Amino acid sequence: MRLKVLTKNSPEAIAFSYEFKKLAKELGFEIVESHQDYTVVIGGDGTLLKAIKEKKPVIGIKFGRRSALLDVEPQHAKEMLLRLKNGDYKIEDYILLEAESKYVNAIAFNEIAVLFDNPETVYGSIHVSNKKISFEGDGVLISTPQGSWAWSYSATRTLIHRRLNAIEITFMNCIIPDIKTLIIPSDEQIKVKLEDKGRIQNVKIVVDGEVIGYLRSNEDEVLKVKTHNEKAKILRFYSQLEIGGTNRI
Repeated sequence: MRLKVLTKNSPEAIAFSYEFKKLAKELGFEIVESHQDYTVVIGGDGTLLKAIKEKKPVIGIKFGRRSALLDVEPQHAKEMLLRLKNGDYKIEDYILLEAESKYVNAIAFNEIAVLFDNPETVYGSIHVSNKKISFEGDGVLISTPQGSWAWSYSATRTLIHRRLNAIEITFMNCIIPDIKTLIIPSDEQIKVKLEDKGRIQNVKIVVDGEVIGYLRSNEDEVLKVKTHNEKAKILRFYSQLEIGGTNRI
């Protein structure tokens, strides 16, 4: 069984990764850099997001400040490896989002954001089910259920159960519309467009916290967001995860 290990860039995590790799080899696992069966994360939620891009089932060992999506404590690493060999785990599937525009094509685990790049409001519109919702403010977040308690949660305090096939649209500090968040079925396709503000708008497209491109009003671009045809898979060995002191739903 082949494992690839992704490690947070901290002295403690790096030191632990050496011990983990040694232990895994002693138990009969092969440590590889590619063509792995599983990707093991030693870190936090940020390292997990990198692992998701590997498109392999992920195992998470908690070495981050929050590590809300990682369920294996470092002291349980040997037990986890033994259970992995015996197939004693559950697999959770997570919706992914796909963002596409003239210059962008990316996959998101948590959210896709269209946000101001200059200290002024973004004026645009969201199109869902042939309905148009205009907005003006800092921008919008389009989140998966797991992303609903990441960046979006800090803005709305709204949580979506991870087993719901839903997408959350959050209007960030907006003057219009007079709603904060909109939850829609995951089979809907969303379009984001910049409207005429009297001058050119150039706003950031952010995927899982990383700026991947820009949306420009002078090119009449449209950002299309939909559910990706594949899901992320995370192996679970322990049932209790916590977010801010409360159990994850």
